[in-house]
Parts: sequence; C-alpha cells; structure tokens
Amino acid sequence: MRELCTVTFRAFDTLYAVSADVDAVALREVEMLCARYELLLSRFNPESRLFALNAAAGKWVDVGEGLANVLRAALGYCEGTGGLFDITTGGVCRLWDFKRGVVPDDAAIAEALAHVDWRNVQVEGARARITDPRAAIDLGGMAKGYIADRVIDLLKRRAATTGVINLGGNVACLGSKPDGSAWNVGLRAPVPSGGSLQTASFASVSVRGKSVVTSGIYERSFVRNGRVLHHILDPRTGKPAETDVLSATVIADKSLDADGYTTALIVMGADEALTFAEQTPGIEAILLTTNAHLLKTTGITAKGTTLAVG
Repeated sequence: MRELCTVTFRAFDTLYAVSADVDAVALREVEMLCARYELLLSRFNPESRLFALNAAAGKWVDVGEGLANVLRAALGYCEGTGGLFDITTGGVCRLWDFKRGVVPDDAAIAEALAHVDWRNVQVEGARARITDPRAAIDLGGMAKGYIADRVIDLLKRRAATTGVINLGGNVACLGSKPDGSAWNVGLRAPVPSGGSLQTASFASVSVRGKSVVTSGIYERSFVRNGRVLHHILDPRTGKPAETDVLSATVIADKSLDADGYTTALIVMGADEALTFAEQTPGIEAILLTTNAHLLKTTGITAKGTTLAVG
C-alpha cells in the first residue's frame, strides 16, 4: 500500500491541504501551481490577468489560455442556471463587507446591479472583454473548483494513483484510498469554519474519483436587525439570497462542475434546486434546508449518516 505525503499552505486567503502518493518535489509543484492560479484568477491582485480584464473599460485583453478557458466554463454555468450564477456580480460584491458587517444602501446596490449581466462577457481565443465598462467579474464562486481539477491533472502526470485535495472545503478525490476503500468526505455542519479544514460534520458522502463541494449561507454572515445577512448574493437583487437552503453539496467528476453549481442551488431554493440537479447530467446534490430537512438526488443512496453516489 502506497503512503500518502501531505502539504498544507494558504492561497486565496484559505488553507489548502493536498495528500497524494507522490514525493515532496511533486507536492512543491502543486503549491507553485496554486500560487500561479491565484495570480491568474484573483480580482483583488493588481498583477492578475482578471484584474487587468476588469480594469480594461470594455477593451479586449490578452488573458491567456488558462483564464479564457475558465471564463468559457463560467459562462456555461451562467447560461445553464438562467443567470442565478453570474460572474459579473463583482461590482455588487465590492459593496458588501461580511467581515466588518457593512450593509450597502439600496441606491448603491441598484447602481451596481445595472451592470450585472454575464452576457456582456466575450471570449475569443485567448482574449476577452467585458462590453460594459463598469461591470466587474468575480470568479470566487468557481476558482477553487478549477484549481482542484488542475491539481488532479498534475498529480496524475506525476504518476499518483490515490490522493485527496482539500481547498478550503472544496474536496477532490483521486481514485480510492490507499487501501482500496472509498473516500469519506464529511458534509460540514452549518457553522462557520473560521478558515479551518477540520470542521464538524453532520454526515459524510462516500466517493471514488469524484469531487464534493459544499456552499452554505452560514460561512460568512452577520446579524443585522434580527436578520442573518450572508455572502451568497442573489444576482437579481444584489442582496443575500432569501432561500430555504442552508447548504448545498454537489458531487461531480470535475470539481469545476461541483463548484459551479453549489451557490446557484442555494439561490434557487430547495424545490427548484432539487429539480435542477436531477435534470443536470453529471451531478448529484445534497441539500440541507433551514427546517433541518436533508434532501438528495436519486443517484445518492443513504445508510445512516453515510451517503454514497451510485
């Protein structure tokens, strides 16, 4: 049985942990790869290509093949969810501060919402532009999924056969565990993680070679006037989604697919989200509702608190 080596590091202001049956050199490559993608996909770093695209005032920008591929995939999720996932919410996201409890006024939200429309993003080859000069792209809702897939690709090139990647709660599994059994990925209890990878779980899902991604309205939130305000914004209102979904977990072969759908499922609400997940090829979903009901798609079986795909 091959032993796993592990590396932990920070990227995107999140703790990452990668374990695989490779040597320390390969794990160092993983760390450097994540650093490169942080530079590529961050809307905050002035040196990132995404920052340059947002600042281009409608002009075409050479964003490179990597970012262009991410943007194409993102636009697919935007279209597939009817705009309930929209990467042009960057201007709205800037108005909210969930660490300091800042609530923007309605006029500022309305002004920013006027520039939210994923259809204003154009990608041709390795270049892109945002036709609305005042729009801004935020890829935070899918960046970790894309990076997790690239980490899996790198590990496979280094002959890894087993491993698990945890990018701040975005979990991707390579093959099975070293002993041949399935990986058991905990479904996080609906409490803030505080940036820790070790969080309480209310159940687990058993998978081989799949990604498990959970988003919840509890992760970054504060209470104002008796109301919980959370970081998952509804692109239609620019405000925290009014939903009966406390958390959404998506299981898929690609981490990008899992990451790309979780927030939209929360915005949809439980009934619509479950129907959407059932009708979307390649994904399974687990929803925890605000009244403590656990809902799942038909491709998931349950035995006690352990769930399994297939």
